[in-house]
Amino acid sequence: MEVRYKIRFKKALLSTPKHIQKSVFDLVLRLEPSETLEEAGVDYKRMEGQKKTDNYYRIRIGQYRLGLEYLKPEVVLITILIRGDIYKVFPPK
Repeated sequence: MEVRYKIRFKKALLSTPKHIQKSVFDLVLRLEPSETLEEAGVDYKRMEGQKKTDNYYRIRIGQYRLGLEYLKPEVVLITILIRGDIYKVFPPK
């Protein structure tokens, strides 16, 4: 699947610890050859509080959560924040 990034994702990623950055890089390497999130073997969950037509998910990476939009066959990485903060700003309203 194709993996794209929002500018704010790159900024948020640079503010995370190095081991989280490495985990995200490894995650992207697993996502690119996969057809679906299930096939990539990631710990993902659909976000609550969104319309049925929205496709926002989060992937758990330690204490951090990566917010993404899943538009088959494309994934758009939107943000990455610590667990307590991401649910305040994601999914976008």
